[in-house]
Order: sequence, then C-alpha cells, then structure tokens
Amino acid sequence: MTQDTHSRRLEKIEDKLDKLTEAIVSIARIEERVATVLKHNDRFFVKLDKLESRLDVVETKTAKYQSSLAFTERFFWIIITAGIGLFAYYIRSY
Repeated sequence: MTQDTHSRRLEKIEDKLDKLTEAIVSIARIEERVATVLKHNDRFFVKLDKLESRLDVVETKTAKYQSSLAFTERFFWIIITAGIGLFAYYIRSY
C-alpha cells in the first residue's frame, strides 16, 4: 500500500469517528431532554394526585350539602303548601 491509500483510509476513519462523536453528542442531548420530560411528568402526576384528593373532598362536601338542601327545600314547600291551604280554608269559611 502506498502513502496515498493510507492517508485516504486514515481520513475515512477520522470522518467516521467525527460522525460517531456527533451521534454520541446527539444521544446525550436527547437523554437530557427525556430526563427533563420525565421530571415534568412526575410534577404533573403529583399535581394530578393533589387535584384528585381535592376533588374527593369537594364531592364529599357537595353530597352533604345536597342532602341538607333537599331537606330544606322540602320543608319550604311544605310550609308554602300549608300556608296556601290555610289561606284557602279561611277564604272558604267566610
């Protein structure tokens, strides 16, 4: 082999090493991005867990208030109906 073929082979090897170095750098950048995305996902899951627990509390309170409100509404309509009944009774008695 001549000096020229050796230098061409050496250039090819250097080019391949440069490409390999670029690929490794790209992989490292992608790894950093993936790590960042995973951290963001973890934060979102923590926030989602907090929101779910808050929603459970709100649903429990709403159920309590709903039963209380239903009782109050029924009592209100009973009073109104009794008042109208008494009014009709007094009008009829005259």
